[in-house]
Amino acid sequence: MKKWLLISLGVICVLLILVFSTTNLGTHISNFTEVYADDALHKDAMALANKNEEVFNIFGKISLKDNLSLLNGDVQYSEDHKKVELTFKFKGTKENGVMDVMAHRNAEIWEYDRIHLRGKDSLRIEIE
Repeated sequence: MKKWLLISLGVICVLLILVFSTTNLGTHISNFTEVYADDALHKDAMALANKNEEVFNIFGKISLKDNLSLLNGDVQYSEDHKKVELTFKFKGTKENGVMDVMAHRNAEIWEYDRIHLRGKDSLRIEIE
């Protein structure tokens, strides 16, 4: 009985090593961990969007849809982690949507290169 348990655990360990070494799963987990740790990235982007009159007229006041919105989205950091592309769902008091953010880090502060909000019927708003 113990022999089969050891063999099973060994096979599981080998499979996990293969999955992490042959896919980008480890990188994705690392990126999502970093985006949750650096909440200023998405909070500041939403704050900028909430100051935009067109955004307010269409979506209302926006906020993160739920605690898993970032995890359900997409995040790609550059190798040096100074640039990021982030996509996540948000809820608005009038309509829900998706936000696409491109930003770069200047020292410890994120500067936004592009913020797009997408809604129903191919609606796109770009914040400058």
